[in-house]
Amino acid sequence: MRYIVFIFLSLHVSVFAETLALEHFNANVFSKLDKRPVEVSVSLVFEGNEIKKSEHKAVDALNIVIGSYYAEDLVTSRGKELFKSTLIAYAKKTHNLVIDALYIKELSIKTNPTTQEIIEAIKKEALFQQKSSAPKTTQQPQQHASPSQPFQPLNLAPPLPKRSLLPDENAVNF
Repeated sequence: MRYIVFIFLSLHVSVFAETLALEHFNANVFSKLDKRPVEVSVSLVFEGNEIKKSEHKAVDALNIVIGSYYAEDLVTSRGKELFKSTLIAYAKKTHNLVIDALYIKELSIKTNPTTQEIIEAIKKEALFQQKSSAPKTTQQPQQHASPSQPFQPLNLAPPLPKRSLLPDENAVNF
């Protein structure tokens, strides 16, 4: 008899449960390391009663809760679980919105580098290319452009890779 009641209740809950999918929700959160905002993109699936009708409440709760986390906390498994439980509790307390389950489909963090960081990265890349294209030990005779010879443009193309980009036949490729 208990099994019949349990099956009836689980059927009752599953029939009335709705699913809401929020795709590519973007928010800015702070980083612990340098106290700058970073962009977080998250895709969530909410399950609960009347969740589609209360989508605006779910989005508001998500916006409030995600702003209270640091970016480094959101990428850990413990941080994700804490984020989910906090979001469910906040939605219940402030909006009286019952969320039965919350699933994270995607969570990614995009850092916004400063202009100075971009300049430093370009300088490092230029130094690396200068070191890797150092002149060889064999002396080549230098050609001086004479006025009778036409001007030859410089080759500014990036160097080609040293190895083939095609996978080896016997190698394990992922």
